[in-house]
This record gives sequence, C-alpha cells and structure tokens, in this order.
Amino acid sequence: MEEQTNFKTAEEWLKKGETAYDKEDYQKAVECYEKAVELKPDYADAYLRMGTAYAAWNKQHEKAIECYQKVIELEPDENLAYFCIGLVYEYDKDDYEKAIEYYQKSKHLNPDSVAEYESMGSCYALWGGQYEKAMECYQKIIELKPDAAYAYCRMGNTYGDWNGQYEKAIECYEKAIKLDPDFAYAYFNMGLAYDKSGDRNQAIECYKKAAEFGDEAAKQLFLDRNIE
Repeated sequence: MEEQTNFKTAEEWLKKGETAYDKEDYQKAVECYEKAVELKPDYADAYLRMGTAYAAWNKQHEKAIECYQKVIELEPDENLAYFCIGLVYEYDKDDYEKAIEYYQKSKHLNPDSVAEYESMGSCYALWGGQYEKAMECYQKIIELKPDAAYAYCRMGNTYGDWNGQYEKAIECYEKAIKLDPDFAYAYFNMGLAYDKSGDRNQAIECYKKAAEFGDEAAKQLFLDRNIE
C-alpha cells in the first residue's frame, strides 16, 4: 500500500511532519511543514516546528531563526519562539549576550517558567564569567521550584568556577543530593570539588556513589584514584 501524500489539510501535513521529525528525517519534516503553511499561511505552530527541524537538519540556523521570527510576527506573545531563538544563539552561535536578550523576552511573557532562568544562568556562568548574575538565576529557580536539585548542582558548579569556592560548591551539591539521592551528576561534581580542594578520600567516595548510579566518567575516576 502506497504511503498517502495527498493530504488536504494543514493539520494533516503537520502531523506527518511530526512523524518524520520523530524518525530524525528532518528534511522530510521541513517539506511537510512547508506544505502545511502553503495551505495555512498563518499556521504559527507549523513555523515553530519547521524552525526546530531546520536547526536539527544540518544546523541550518539562519533558516531556523527565520521560522521563529515568523512565529513572533504571527503571534507576538508566543514565548517559545523567543526561547528557541535564544537556544540557537547560545549553542550554535556562541553569542551569549544575544541569547540572554531572547531568554529575557521569553521570561517576560512567561514569568513563572524556570527554563529561561536555567539557560540565562548557563550563559552568564559559562560564556560571560558573570557568576553573580548566574547565581541570581539559579536562586530564582529555587524560589519558583524549591525541589529543583539541578539548580543547586548548577550553583555548585558556578562556585567551583568562581575563584575555586569548593567548600560552598560542596554545600550546594549536598543540598542537591538531599533532594535527589540518586543524582549521579551531583555526586560526580562533588567528587571533583573534593579532588580540587585536596580531599582525595572524600573524592573517591563521591566518584564511587556516582558510578553506582551509572556515571561512566565517575567509574573511570574512581578506578584511577584507587590505582594511583
């Protein structure tokens, strides 16, 4: 039985595009979304998904941004389009200032969302070296979501990068683990903090715990420290 291609509605083409995207056939996904907007030129959801498909398909980031901008033109209050543009600037263009600009626009439209604060914190800490601002973002996440173990882990990483404040970093990792006892990444990073502060025995214990919860890098470090 031949595959049906003569869909009559934009919604049918959107669904077909979603199926292609899930199969990582991004070119086909784009073609389907293009069919959808041909039938329905103001179909913001199709443009949004087309942008994501372009970003995944050979990293055609400029075309992705064009699609997201089209979404904003059609629906100015669609925060996800701003957020997606921020992701492109952060991860694909290494332009953290531009990324933060779009994350802030997204946050303005969706003030209770934590994703924007997480992404802005990452930009401030990793690309800008603006650790105080990164901490403010992670603190905001905790205000909005007190059980966000990953936010404490991010704070720990930031303290470690910020003039090697390993004692404060370890306190943050401990808080993360208290919230999520199986948090391998927190154990692993706490091990690194102990390692860098000179406490080899505690570092080994942390790597051991992280390895128990499936962290492959921790397994190797645990073996290396015990061999040395």
